[in-house]
Amino acid sequence: MNSVNSLLEKIETAKQLDFGDILSRTLELFKKTWTQGIILVLLLLLIMLPFFTAIYVPMFNSVMEQVESGGYDPNDASSLLQEQSGYFQYLVLGVTFVMSFFSTAFVAGFYRIIKKIDFNETFGFKDFFYFFKSKYLGKIFAIAAFSLLIALLNLVSERFLPALTASLLNAIISVIFSVYTALFVVFFAFNPHLESSDFFVLSFRFGSKKWFLIFGLLFVTVILGMLGIVACFIGVLFTISIVYLPTYLVYKDVFGFENISDIDKIGIE
Repeated sequence: MNSVNSLLEKIETAKQLDFGDILSRTLELFKKTWTQGIILVLLLLLIMLPFFTAIYVPMFNSVMEQVESGGYDPNDASSLLQEQSGYFQYLVLGVTFVMSFFSTAFVAGFYRIIKKIDFNETFGFKDFFYFFKSKYLGKIFAIAAFSLLIALLNLVSERFLPALTASLLNAIISVIFSVYTALFVVFFAFNPHLESSDFFVLSFRFGSKKWFLIFGLLFVTVILGMLGIVACFIGVLFTISIVYLPTYLVYKDVFGFENISDIDKIGIE
């Protein structure tokens, strides 16, 4: 198993990575993993559905009641939104945390599957749920808490800054931390034995050295993933999982994977 020191050493001695090479290999790996990517997206949608229902159904019901009574007024609907904006903001914070928690666990499981496919190893549906174990929940909680912190910063900026300034600041924060949040999950997926704080240290150290490369890859693959919208939106289900692949390949190129004996696997799992 990798230790924090060995991983930090690999970060310091990391070789130059070629953007075009990683992007090309991303496309090749996507051809092998897209079906598992669909399953990942569907799992995340199943988790999201109850929360979106809780957020929007009450508002929809209020509007429908006005329509049925013949007293619908767009101004009243606008007032309803304003009255409930505070409620929705705090509800969104809660949803952000819960979604981050589940997405961290599922995406980490997806990385586990990607590695097995990449190395021609046997994998199964249960690998998506591999990290839903008591010994990992605290670490997943810590990673999700960071996403909650970012959402809270966005909320504070919207509350105390002019709208344009807040939007610009939130966009900058999202761009900067997109690289680090992506790395949190991949470090966790392949080093779950480490402490929560180690994931943050490693991600910030590595992300700072390879920020432009990783962000560029994420940016391009997000565009490629969104091309599924062309196919009546539902195509996104088939394509969006490509955004997770460059981070895996960057990790693989810099840190590699150690062979673990069957005895060691029993001890870890």
